[in-house]
Amino acid sequence: MDMRILIVDDEETLLKNLQRFLENQGYQTETANCLVQARQWLKSDSFDIVLTDRCLPDGDGSQLLTEGNQLSPDSVFIMMTGNESIDSALDAFHSGACDYLIKPFSFQSLSLKLKNISQYRNLERQNRILRESVQRCLDTENLLVGNSQALQKVMSMVYKLGPASSTVLITGESGTGKDLVARSLHSHSNRKDQAFIALNMAALPEELVESQLFGHVRGAFTGAEQAREGAFRTASGGTLFLDEIGELSLKTQAKLLRVLEEQMVQPVGSDKSIKTDVRVLAATNRDLSKMVEEGKFRQDLLYRLNVLEIHIPPLRERFEDIPALVEHLVLRFSSKHGKVVECVDQTVIQAFMGYPWKGNVRELANVLERAILLCDGDSLDISDLSEEFAAAPESDAQILSTAVERFKYQHIISVLETVDYKRDKAAKLLGMSPATLYRQMDKLGLKGFDGRH
Repeated sequence: MDMRILIVDDEETLLKNLQRFLENQGYQTETANCLVQARQWLKSDSFDIVLTDRCLPDGDGSQLLTEGNQLSPDSVFIMMTGNESIDSALDAFHSGACDYLIKPFSFQSLSLKLKNISQYRNLERQNRILRESVQRCLDTENLLVGNSQALQKVMSMVYKLGPASSTVLITGESGTGKDLVARSLHSHSNRKDQAFIALNMAALPEELVESQLFGHVRGAFTGAEQAREGAFRTASGGTLFLDEIGELSLKTQAKLLRVLEEQMVQPVGSDKSIKTDVRVLAATNRDLSKMVEEGKFRQDLLYRLNVLEIHIPPLRERFEDIPALVEHLVLRFSSKHGKVVECVDQTVIQAFMGYPWKGNVRELANVLERAILLCDGDSLDISDLSEEFAAAPESDAQILSTAVERFKYQHIISVLETVDYKRDKAAKLLGMSPATLYRQMDKLGLKGFDGRH
């Protein structure tokens, strides 16, 4: 993450020379020549390091250190002083300084101190990211489980695109695991040791979206009592996952496009842009191309987001993954709730294989967690499921009929994909009239199918 430094000194020559030296070293800097200006900066923006002189025209620099915990609790303070006494150094530390420099000092000694602080902060940040990553592994159930050709295609794309730096658009119905694909892309990237920040655009109030994305300065709007970095700066060096990207307003879309193109963010209420280095992953369950036609989504932003695409098929198109998912979920929920469920009756698997799963894997997880909570023994059977699954088991004839319907479903989809979803050509290959194909597609729930779902 780029380090931002506030330099506070009333010696104009030293101030300019310090700023020039630090910016040549790759730091981002702002300057203040008195306590009043320094306070204004700390109230309105965020800094990694504050380098302040002790003797300022409107007071003692140690006042700034004393106030630092409230004004900028995440900043590290370094005191500059012309007093070589032990008492002066102790006063600086007691006031909250991390280190101090005795004037005149070499810029090389300052550079070494800043490098040490930067390494310490990066180590601290990596430890925090590691703790969060471990917690996510404990909290998040990895539901990218199964052996179907469709899922293997998704995982193959993850392995190929993970190391890339380009944006990736992840598409699919709600509950298919778009967030898990995003996390997998991050874990297979060169940024895996850096932050992974996820934001759900649909869950954020419109008036707070820009602040959450780009940050804000103190006082930018009612209630903005402290400056906020925003997701782009927090994720700098890592990955930012924007879920439900189709929910963004056109105004915010325009600002997001500018950030993606320039790699610079401008906090709400600020007139300064800040450099950032983020890989953006986006996800949606909506048809963004259709939204472009309707004037609800910017075409240039779609081009920028959709450099690479991964589509996750719904569970009904990869029903062969259900047994593996059931095994995985039963193990996870049994452990979570302290239950001992050692096996799942075949009638449960048969019921699940014939169910449409409109909520996809998320719905399957909810059904199984409820069943495990209600299960009395060490075996999960049909009586542990809700009424919609608890009907009498299918006869052999019914099971065969279900299998035939599934084959029809997959075969029609396969042929449509082969002819680029041109139904007249598909009907000819299937040996039926277009009208018959339309009726079959309607019966199988494929009315309007065009490959995007």
